[in-house]
Amino acid sequence: MPLDQPHHDPSARYVDQPRPSIGDTVDITLELPATGQDGEAPEVKGAWLRGMRDAEQFWAEGTQGTGADRDRVRFQLDCTQNVHNYRFHLDLGDGPRWMSGAGLLDWDPPDRDDYRLLTTGGAPEWVPDLVWYQIFPDRFATTGAYAHNDHDTNTSWANWVEWDTPIADGHDAMTQMYGGDLDGITQHLDHLIDLGIGGVYLTPVFPGGSNHRYDASTFSHVDPVLGGNDALVRLSNAAERAGLRVMTDLTLNHTGDRHEWFQTAKANASSDEAGFYFFIDHPDTYQSWLGIDSLPKLDHRSDEMRRRYYEGAESHLAQYLAEPFNMAGWRIDVANMTGRLGSLDLNQQVAKTTRKTMDDHNPDKWLVGEHFFDASLDAPGDGWHGVMNYAGITRPVASWLGQFTALGAFHKGPGQASRNGTQMARAMDAVRAAMPWQVTMGSMSLLSSHDTARWRTMCADDDVAKAGFGFLLCLPGAPTFFYGDEIGLMADSAEKARSTMPWDKGQWDQSFLDWYRTMIATRNNNEALRHGGFRWVHTGVDAVVFLRETASQRLLIRVARAATAPLDVSARLLKANELTGVLNADALTPANETLTLPGDGPALQIWQLSD
Repeated sequence: MPLDQPHHDPSARYVDQPRPSIGDTVDITLELPATGQDGEAPEVKGAWLRGMRDAEQFWAEGTQGTGADRDRVRFQLDCTQNVHNYRFHLDLGDGPRWMSGAGLLDWDPPDRDDYRLLTTGGAPEWVPDLVWYQIFPDRFATTGAYAHNDHDTNTSWANWVEWDTPIADGHDAMTQMYGGDLDGITQHLDHLIDLGIGGVYLTPVFPGGSNHRYDASTFSHVDPVLGGNDALVRLSNAAERAGLRVMTDLTLNHTGDRHEWFQTAKANASSDEAGFYFFIDHPDTYQSWLGIDSLPKLDHRSDEMRRRYYEGAESHLAQYLAEPFNMAGWRIDVANMTGRLGSLDLNQQVAKTTRKTMDDHNPDKWLVGEHFFDASLDAPGDGWHGVMNYAGITRPVASWLGQFTALGAFHKGPGQASRNGTQMARAMDAVRAAMPWQVTMGSMSLLSSHDTARWRTMCADDDVAKAGFGFLLCLPGAPTFFYGDEIGLMADSAEKARSTMPWDKGQWDQSFLDWYRTMIATRNNNEALRHGGFRWVHTGVDAVVFLRETASQRLLIRVARAATAPLDVSARLLKANELTGVLNADALTPANETLTLPGDGPALQIWQLSD
């Protein structure tokens, strides 16, 4: 919201207990703008917090501070349920208005845009502290020790190729195997440490019938072609010694048609396993993911399937969270479709059951669901900790900085027009308002992945691509990027993006590597970038300016896709007497109570604010 309007977000700067429990009383703060006489906050004529309890509204009156605290209105909220919706009813002398995640409004807003506070526990607090590095195991690094290994796994489907072989076209791309393995990742952890990475996210590590392994043939052990269970343990142990966390990928929506459960199900219509799937005409006609026969869809009405797979301490899901694997969590493939088929919708039951298994084992584990679309109804906070935030970050940012339609970079469809900075900001705001803050902070923020074109290729030029990565690392959530983006790899499709990592450093774009290293260090070294609230200061066609703030640090960030005119900002409304350069920025002091931000572009600049 503009600086001349009140502000609130459910971060620790405005909520004294952003992760409360039932029975807690939470202090909630609303910040007033410096629009009164002598630069003070205006006098509040009336301020109320309107919440919902047991589906009925209640009211808590606010108290305006005095002296140095005049710009604060404080409310108390007694936590009695899992999710507390709240918004504010204000009169600042110009008539009563509502304020919610949708902004300051002179009409009655729907509850869906209310701020939300969860007592169910958000993602582990370490999640937004880490920058995550996504690895497609067959393509990152190889020791050469396990390629062509048919002793414990049937890889007759595989087309084994050399490390520098180009990616094939069409379906053949999914059968190319380059021999990447988990020990190869372990051997190259020094590269990740040098970058400042805190977490490693692996796409599936179970045996399958393709190089992507989303068509698992078992969940009982790690693919021998990757080095098997022992290699995953070695990677986990080495990462822990280096201060890194490792998580991997699970498909709760489907298995592969080679899966041991599915083979038993086809062989015996009376077996427990036959109830794991949706057979239409046993054994050859069944429901599958998007009609792909090799990906039979799981029926979550089966008690036995849930018990084996993800419900309880003896499940496969729990197995890899425990010793000796110690995975930091799970990313759930196609979480938006899981448990859903026609009129059957068990999606939230699956999410909550999975979360309970993880919380019972160790609530310090992270559960994130893949979701390309509006996840607000699928991620209320008591299931997935967060989602892959394609809707709230990837598509809006790509539509602003991309050289071709954002939607076309991810899925087939009519595409999406390019957006200006104001339109991008509105899209981001709408998604953020619809989800609890804890879910936003527990989500992967990303610009590209194994399912998209490469970020550098999406962008109009390299400077824009670098500004976009800087933007990502300044946004709420857990920033995640695909291996090789940091050395400037390019590809115009998801399959081409899964090319092998070149370990000949002469092929690396050093300017990208230097920038990624710099931005990751900047995020790691600034609390406000990891845990701060979020507020726009300016949105324009070619540049946006925003704040990230904690109780102890305030940062101002400018992102531009092109050069612009300098921007004048009121120092009084910004509540800052000086801006100290943090990255690509000179110190600024007010002239006639005005701070003038430069118009460089494409660029990313960061300042620290001081009173």
